[in-house]
Amino acid sequence: MAFEYEFWPKIDPLIVLVVLCVIAVVDRIWEIILTKRQHLVCMNSIMVPEELRGVIPPEIFHRARIYELHKTELLIWKTLIDLIITLCELIFGFYAFLWGLASKTLQALTTAEIWVSLVFVFYLTVYICIRFLPVLIYDKCLLELRYGMQRKFPWYLYCCVGFIAMLLSQFILIPITLGLVFSVQTIGFFFFLWFWLFWAGFTISLVFFLPYCCIPCIGRQVVLPEGNALYAEVKRVCDVVGFPMNRVFIIRTRTMQYSNAYFYGSCCLKRIVIFDTLLLNKGLDPSEIQPYEVGRGLTNVQVAGVVCHELGHWKHGHFYKATIIMKIHFLLTMALFGLFFHCPYLYMAVGFEEGLCPIIVGFIIVLRFAMTPYLVLANVLMLWNLRRFEYAADRFAHQMGYSIPLRMALVKIYADHMSFPIYDDCYARWHHTHPTILQRLEYQQKLDNMESSRK
Repeated sequence: MAFEYEFWPKIDPLIVLVVLCVIAVVDRIWEIILTKRQHLVCMNSIMVPEELRGVIPPEIFHRARIYELHKTELLIWKTLIDLIITLCELIFGFYAFLWGLASKTLQALTTAEIWVSLVFVFYLTVYICIRFLPVLIYDKCLLELRYGMQRKFPWYLYCCVGFIAMLLSQFILIPITLGLVFSVQTIGFFFFLWFWLFWAGFTISLVFFLPYCCIPCIGRQVVLPEGNALYAEVKRVCDVVGFPMNRVFIIRTRTMQYSNAYFYGSCCLKRIVIFDTLLLNKGLDPSEIQPYEVGRGLTNVQVAGVVCHELGHWKHGHFYKATIIMKIHFLLTMALFGLFFHCPYLYMAVGFEEGLCPIIVGFIIVLRFAMTPYLVLANVLMLWNLRRFEYAADRFAHQMGYSIPLRMALVKIYADHMSFPIYDDCYARWHHTHPTILQRLEYQQKLDNMESSRK
């Protein structure tokens, strides 16, 4: 595709290439620094934190620590390899070369961009699978031996799985590629605004269809049944804040082991959903569940504490606020995307001839390189806002008198899943949607201390 819009001032493509390389270097080096900080925190954390010593056996903590060390070292290596390969792709014009290869493949049949794009995406998928081989080899041949982890599968089985995944991914990538190229060619310059309108409408409609389309994949959703102790505890909380009990649901999960509860929706569509894995013994008789599930889950009072936390999200309007923020963020993303997408010098910088601006390549280089500074900054701000919402919901539960039940629930949920609890503050701010277990316990203790000082 050749652009007919000349609103960009003339820029030397070499300068654009240097800027793209600098963006890639700064982004990857910062990620390595953050991961190394977490790696050092993990290496120095050899004792179970005092707040969790009653629920984490030392041997379980040791296994979680070993896994975290393995994960962070692998991420450092992966990011470093990715940086080297990314710089080679930019400097040596990899995307232009791959596009030329796809064009030559179909040269005898057609030169239409939409069909060349399909071949380009297939070649790119093959390349991505090969690209991850160094990381896979390092993980399976070095890291697992260093940390004493048992190898689950032979190396050739991973290669077979990668090959099958590469083929199956085409069933998703082919319609997406066709849709993107056709949409841009049909709509024209302001295609990104139509993309935003479509996404905004889709996410809003998802609120209506989520209980009927997505939830059945997890399990069967039913209204919290009346006439038991759990119903009475939850009703006590809901009645205080005016939340209707017929909007509190239980999901009878099939294979999921993760304990969770969440609030979403608004008006007549609002609902609090509790996974049965959050209930003690999944709310069943111990004889009806697997032996490893016996004793997992929360007491009724603790479940009420978690529900109180979710009611905090409702009372503070977090669903509305998050929805508006996401819509604004996506609008800014699409506006910037449209700006960079129509920059011909961006394509020339990665090796294309003047006037040749393939649509599918534009999506890749703009999202992967040009927009990295904005996407990283927006991600950090949104993660900060989500953690702020969690603290606000915890504060609401504390004001409702559920500080101790919520604190006990957090510890019990953590004890049931046993992930590594200690994180570097900077790493957590950059990656986590929720405060860590230790941060939430510390916050509850801070609220208790503030309340005691006022008395």
